Amino acid sequence: MGSTSWGLSTSKPKLLAYALFSAPYSFVVFLLPFYIFEVGGDKAAVGISFAMYALAIVVFRPAAGWLADAVGRRVTNIAGGVALAVAMAVLGISTELSHIYTALFLAGVGSSLINVAMIAYVSDVGGLENPALYSKMRIAAALGAVGGGLSIPAAYVLSKVWGYAAAFKALAVAMSLITVVALALVPEETARLALRHKSGDVAAAFCITAMGFFIGAATGVYGPQILPYIYAKFSLSPFAAVLVYLPAVVAWLIGPKLARPTALSAITGGALMSAALVAMYHSPNPALFSAVWLAESLGFAIVSTSLDQALSRHVKGAYWGRGYGVYQSVYNMGYALGAAASGFLPNPFYTALLPLVAFFALAAICQGSRRISLTGSPAPRLGLG
Repeated sequence: MGSTSWGLSTSKPKLLAYALFSAPYSFVVFLLPFYIFEVGGDKAAVGISFAMYALAIVVFRPAAGWLADAVGRRVTNIAGGVALAVAMAVLGISTELSHIYTALFLAGVGSSLINVAMIAYVSDVGGLENPALYSKMRIAAALGAVGGGLSIPAAYVLSKVWGYAAAFKALAVAMSLITVVALALVPEETARLALRHKSGDVAAAFCITAMGFFIGAATGVYGPQILPYIYAKFSLSPFAAVLVYLPAVVAWLIGPKLARPTALSAITGGALMSAALVAMYHSPNPALFSAVWLAESLGFAIVSTSLDQALSRHVKGAYWGRGYGVYQSVYNMGYALGAAASGFLPNPFYTALLPLVAFFALAAICQGSRRISLTGSPAPRLGLG
């Protein structure tokens, strides 16, 4: 894309640290539920654990956004990496549910700092002009998560020797060390570049943020329960249950590339999620469930990236950190509420359709308004495009 008037390249954001920070994601999402079972928890404890993560984001992400604007992206990123490393270390010495809840809360604090800083950084170096940079950011996170997925076969091998609990804790320590390494790769400070964007639209930003709440609520309802669901329904081993997910990783390498800061893109992603949730509940075997899970992940990758792309166009550059902090806090408020309830719902897949219906209704209202444009350029209608 060239360079901005500030002389910084806008085509090659430095995302290696972000990729490494994303490695613990696969480890926690796929292996933690079964560790919770090992220490005496149930599917409700799984939901509460992920709700603790989301609760930390709700509480701390607005403050993380303020920090990213006030002291810079680099310092905020490093602080987040330290918190994430400590969280993984706590998992590595955990022996009971309270330790797990504490670790997930700390991970949420770290995630708050890292994600707000990185998305503001990408906006700084050209995301406003080139929405594809947000897609690159998402893909970097996906590649990091794929790398973190190597913990799955490692856990399988180590569990044969040490048992599952010991294997999980050893890998948690390894994730902590990977996070420490990433601290040395955090990119330079770029907050000064945000000053080039001087316009904002509070109503449009509010609309995008509210849409994020309903997407968060939907994913919170079904997300934490997918692995326990297939583990029980198909009588799979923990590792076989994880293998069912692996094809869905491809969605995170493709979906962000398909996203655009438009209403059509966000609605298409939400529609794909909705259809996939119905099919997931009715899938008669693991192979079909795996294929449908890929479709669900593709839809979520599209809608979430579309909302990321749209928001920077309606928040002044000087407030990008705070804008994304509030947006992600609201999104995770929805996720936390959904996750806390998820373990008590008989059919989380169908229940998740309720917030998705609200998402579609809000998207229609936003698109139909003649007061605001969510594209970032003057237009007679409200919408993402």
